[in-house]
Amino acid sequence: WEELLRDSGNRSMKEIHTDIGLGKRIAAVVARRLLAKDGALGEEQPQLSTVTIRGTEGMAIQLAPCCQPIPGDPIVGSIRKGQGLVVHAHDCPQIRKSRSSEPQKWIDVEWQPAEGKLFEARIRVTARNARGVLAKMAAAIAEAGSNIENVSMEEKTPGIYTTLQFTLQVASRIHLAQVMRSLRHIQEVVRLARVRGE
Repeated sequence: WEELLRDSGNRSMKEIHTDIGLGKRIAAVVARRLLAKDGALGEEQPQLSTVTIRGTEGMAIQLAPCCQPIPGDPIVGSIRKGQGLVVHAHDCPQIRKSRSSEPQKWIDVEWQPAEGKLFEARIRVTARNARGVLAKMAAAIAEAGSNIENVSMEEKTPGIYTTLQFTLQVASRIHLAQVMRSLRHIQEVVRLARVRGE
């Protein structure tokens, strides 16, 4: 408990219990940390080493804006005072140093399938300037079952290429791949990539 209090920044066990009650902490995560400190997490108990999340359980879990993980992305979590469990993509460059220098502060988490839940994902598309190309892209995105939340444009090479950045609503990494595949079939699209970070 003392080590958990020191790592979490709480002053007492009562504060941790209060945070759990208010939804600022996840009981399963706290229990896992305590078991890990006691050495009770052995090879024979792999089910305790991973916390399953749906993605938006309220205040207790936040998806990190630096890497914007979506279901299907490998993810890890870290407990932050006042924020609960902050979930990052496994390869997020923002956490690389912390994961190697303080591995005890990180836990493996995985997605639990959640029907009907949508997550924001951003993509950057470079296309040849042609009449109706934006309409073709919007139609391809809609046909793939996604919704456009935001779009911005910048002309890279005036008169030749335009780069568009879309913020889309997708259900998972697989869904995002389907949207991107639909866009690749458009003749004018020359480059396409997922964008992470703010």
